[in-house]
Amino acid sequence: MKKIVITGGIGAGKTAVLKYLQENVNCKVIRADDVAHILMEPHEKCYYEILNAFPEYDLLTYPARQNYLDDESLNNKENPFDKEKLSKMIFSDEDNRNKLNSIVHPAVKEYILEDVQSEEDKGEIDYYFLEVALAIEEGYDRLFDETWYIYASEKTRSKRLEINRGYSENKITDIMNSQLSEEEYKLHATHIICNDNSLDELYANIGNILHCD
Repeated sequence: MKKIVITGGIGAGKTAVLKYLQENVNCKVIRADDVAHILMEPHEKCYYEILNAFPEYDLLTYPARQNYLDDESLNNKENPFDKEKLSKMIFSDEDNRNKLNSIVHPAVKEYILEDVQSEEDKGEIDYYFLEVALAIEEGYDRLFDETWYIYASEKTRSKRLEINRGYSENKITDIMNSQLSEEEYKLHATHIICNDNSLDELYANIGNILHCD
C-alpha cells in the first residue's frame, strides 16, 4: 500500500483530485480536516481538552451552566462547539490559534497513523491518500511515501474562492499570506500536479503519475 500526502494552497482544487481518486483508484481517501471535526465532537478525544484550555470562552452551541473543568457536568449532553464562536476566537488571537492547534494536530496525526496501520494490516487497498493543508509544517511529507502538490496560480485560486465561496479580496489575501509559498511547497513535493486549466488535463496528469507507479 503506497501512502501519499496531497497538499496545496487554498483554492488549488484538491477536492477535485480527491473525487477523481475515490472514483478511479483502489484506495482510501481521508481529509485531516474531517478527522479534526470528528475528534472535536462531544465526548471525543479533543472535546474536553479544548473546553479545559479555554475556560474563559463560551464555545458551545448551547450555553453551558456547569464548570467546564468537570467532565461529568457534560456527560450525556450532545452540546457541540459553535463553529462561529470557535472561528472568531482563533482568528482574532494567534495565541488562541496556536493553543488549539497544539491540542488538535497531534490527536489528528495519531488517529491518521493508526488508521494507516489498520489499512496496511488489512491489505485491501493499493493507495492511502491523505489531504492535509499543513502537510509540510506537520511533517507528514516525512511519514508518507510521496507528497503531491496541487498547483494553481494565485489568479485562478482567487477567482475560484470568490465565485465558489464568496470570499472577499482581503480575506483571500490574508489566507494566502498565511500559507506556505509556492516555492516551499515545490521544495517538498514528489510530484507537482497542475490544476490551472481543465479537469481533463488534471485527470490526465494524475493518471500519468499513477501509471508510472
